Amino acid sequence: MKIEAGAGERTTQVLEGLGVAPGVAIGPAFLLEAGAIPVAARKLAEEEVAAELERFNAAVSKGQKQLRKLKTKSASLPGAAAEEIGYLLEAYLQMLSGSRLLRGVERRITQGLVNAEAAVQAEIAEIAEGFAALSDQYLAARADDIREVGDRLIRNLTQTPYAGFTNLPTGTVVIAEELSPADTALLDPALIAGFATVLGGPEGHTAIMARSLGLPAVLGVAGLIGAVHGGDTVIVDGSAGRVVVNPTPQLRAEYERRQEEYRSEQRMLGRLKRVAAVTRDGEAVTLLANLELPRELEPALAAGAEGIGLLRTEFMFMNREDLPDEEEQYQALKSIVVAMDGRPVTVRTLDIGGDKLALPLSAHLAE
Repeated sequence: MKIEAGAGERTTQVLEGLGVAPGVAIGPAFLLEAGAIPVAARKLAEEEVAAELERFNAAVSKGQKQLRKLKTKSASLPGAAAEEIGYLLEAYLQMLSGSRLLRGVERRITQGLVNAEAAVQAEIAEIAEGFAALSDQYLAARADDIREVGDRLIRNLTQTPYAGFTNLPTGTVVIAEELSPADTALLDPALIAGFATVLGGPEGHTAIMARSLGLPAVLGVAGLIGAVHGGDTVIVDGSAGRVVVNPTPQLRAEYERRQEEYRSEQRMLGRLKRVAAVTRDGEAVTLLANLELPRELEPALAAGAEGIGLLRTEFMFMNREDLPDEEEQYQALKSIVVAMDGRPVTVRTLDIGGDKLALPLSAHLAE
């Protein structure tokens, strides 16, 4: 939707997307210039293979160092955000350590005789396609994690640096084609008011990070990049899934009012966390949390959850090529039950069927 502005002013535009982290952010736009790194496939001569493998291994080692450094830096983030990115970076490190990904790339270099960049791109595409095809939205979103690791390797191979978020004015709104979870971990809530992207969805780690950091965010905004220029005033309404570019004074005033209402509501809800949930006619209501991962337990309890209504067990099977044995599964579930200290816990057994045979563990399931 467009709203005509006065002479000398840019047209106000209202864009729709997916609100993945609630709240309202208002500030100057910072456009993160990024995108897919062009990769050219090159046929190798037999005598070039050893050097190409060495170049690939150097990119892997550099990626491991980068992730460890980022993990150390992200430890200072707010509790839930630090846990979220810490777990994710550890998963990325596992992908860069003797994984199917690395073996697949090495095979493409040695047997397919293609350069490392093209080998990484092809292997990532194949693995990510398997995840993206799954009907389970949470598991399908893991395709983005695979692509993130591949992007890091290609950046290292092509010596393409990551964009930074330094020297930005307080209250900046980040606008991007896509933000990886690692990008999101670099967003300082003291400087960044919120963000909006063209790509992404509510089940991805970037959305989870935004909620953990308390940054209003809208993802999946078509036409965003063409509508926003650096320095434009942008409103990100993460509650409604809306982005307003160059708002009129009246619109800005309205969203400033909504922003204050949201903040006031959050302060009030914070005071209600430990108050029993009872309807006006005296009926007690039990509030239970749904958990995707063990690290979500602490935030759920902090928010006042009285138990776990659904604990998914897929986390025990992710980012690995072998199956957890009975003892490992027992210990993982036991730690959660013990932490709940007598509160109810409902565990859902692994949700897997024919649509999920693209997962790395499919070979085990066929045995």
